Order: sequence, then structure tokens, then C-alpha cells
Amino acid sequence: MEQTSAPQKPHAVSLENREKGTVSGVSKVVSACDSALVLETGQGGLSITGSGIKIARYDDQTGMLAFEGAITSLKYSGAKMPLLKRMFS
Repeated sequence: MEQTSAPQKPHAVSLENREKGTVSGVSKVVSACDSALVLETGQGGLSITGSGIKIARYDDQTGMLAFEGAITSLKYSGAKMPLLKRMFS
């Protein structure tokens, strides 16, 4: 039998003045410290780095995460599935 995976949550990132932001579609908070957040999203891993970073809110049911701090970078890791594979899976 073919296994069906849970539907992916829509994913978006919003950053305001490099000081606070939101991420939707978060499936897991891998790690969190004052210099980095490492998240799993439907689009792959997401690392948010800087200083004084903290999670302001996280709802694991909706996948919404809000964060604050002096943000220096946002970086994705891992490749999302190719378009044709997503269309026919």
C-alpha cells in the first residue's frame, strides 16, 4: 500500500526591520538559543541567526512562530521536492 503523508502547511516568512518576524508552516523547532533558531518547515530547514533571538510565540497546531532579536541571516537547507514529483505524487 502507498503511504500518504500529512498535507503540508502553507509556508511564509515575514521580517520587520530585522528585529522581529513571523514564520508560518513550521512543523518543528529543532533548536533555539539566543544566537539562532533552527526550524523545520514544509519547504525544508530554516536557520535564523543573529543575537538576542527569542521565540515570542509558537503554536504547533497552526505552525505559526513569532520571533524577536537582531537578525543577521535567514538560510534554507535541504531541497524541496521537484515540481513534477509534487504534481504527480
